[in-house]
Amino acid sequence: MSSSTSLLAVSVLLPLLLINPSQAITKKPPQKTSSETGGALLRSLPPNVDLFDKSNLSNHWIPALFVFGDSLVDSGNNNFIDTMAKANYPPYGSTFFHNATGRFTDGRTAADFIAQLNGLPYPPPYLGLVKEGKQIPKTGVNFASGSCGILPDIGMGSAGKCLNLDAQVESFEKVKKVLRKEFKDEAEFSQYLSKAVFFVSMGNNDYALGFMQPESPLKNKFTPETFPALLAQQLALKLKKLYNMGGRKFLVNNIGAVGCIPSVLNSFKPQTPCFDIANGMVSIYNAVLPGVLTKLQAKLPGSKFVVSNIFKLFLDIKAMPAAFQISDTRNNCCVDMLGNGTSPCKMMEPACKDVKTRLFFDAFHPTQSVHYLLVRRCFVDPSICAPLNLSQLMRA
Repeated sequence: MSSSTSLLAVSVLLPLLLINPSQAITKKPPQKTSSETGGALLRSLPPNVDLFDKSNLSNHWIPALFVFGDSLVDSGNNNFIDTMAKANYPPYGSTFFHNATGRFTDGRTAADFIAQLNGLPYPPPYLGLVKEGKQIPKTGVNFASGSCGILPDIGMGSAGKCLNLDAQVESFEKVKKVLRKEFKDEAEFSQYLSKAVFFVSMGNNDYALGFMQPESPLKNKFTPETFPALLAQQLALKLKKLYNMGGRKFLVNNIGAVGCIPSVLNSFKPQTPCFDIANGMVSIYNAVLPGVLTKLQAKLPGSKFVVSNIFKLFLDIKAMPAAFQISDTRNNCCVDMLGNGTSPCKMMEPACKDVKTRLFFDAFHPTQSVHYLLVRRCFVDPSICAPLNLSQLMRA
């Protein structure tokens, strides 16, 4: 990666200065419950389930996991794209894989943990399968691509290209045609697709690389109140396409608490734990999303849409880190390129030794531990995943 990658990362933050402070939304600290330990509500969690230990897993609720999204769940697709948005060098991947896989964290992502929870292999990056001429696995594929967004032009600028959501959906259609040959008839194939989970995590870059950019044409057409509706409706159109191709179970991340990430905190140095102006803007989208998905589910027979509230998870961890076994909620674990907590990891520099108790790995992305906490809480906690929790979605 060149030094221009660092400059790009910093420039992404500048548009946040344009947000009107009146748009900020104040959040009340979540109340701690006696049943919450290490970030997981354990009442309904099977005692034999340890997401870090494959030998303890025996339940296979779903036959496959298909992943769509951005850098939060990219498993290496950007390794095969002409882009500066890459995580294909150490210390990325250092905790679990012990080498850089292209994941923008120290180890596994939420998508990997969902697969592991079901005894499935980690969904491989689609572009890697194509590039290396490997067989498409029946257990799922990852189409996610760092820097991309819901809108087609997001992430397609001077920093390079990405596999946007339209392209990801089109790629799934190609995968579907290949997988159909593995089943004896259409009925069996349809049953397989209906039981698979389609995990979608996208929207952050539509703000950071789109609406919040000073020269963005989106600002001439939409306001902070109308842009979220556009974004949610565009996402709904993509989800409907996946439904028409056989998908029935959808887990959809909302947008994370961007005002809490180190790059924003170190750029604007707010007096509060998070930059509330940025969080307030994406909160409007997060408030719109559940209603859009509820209406979509009502129109699509047999469909189930679950919202994964990663925004709330971040705020919960910030409010009571000890309950989640997190010791540092403020700083990035890896040494960043610029040395001021506003850029990607510096190549080959070792990460912090206490990475397992950190909220953030680099200045933008959470650690493996936080990805784990998201899946663990989503498995049973209706405040994180609703209207069904992950366990209910997978069993449906």
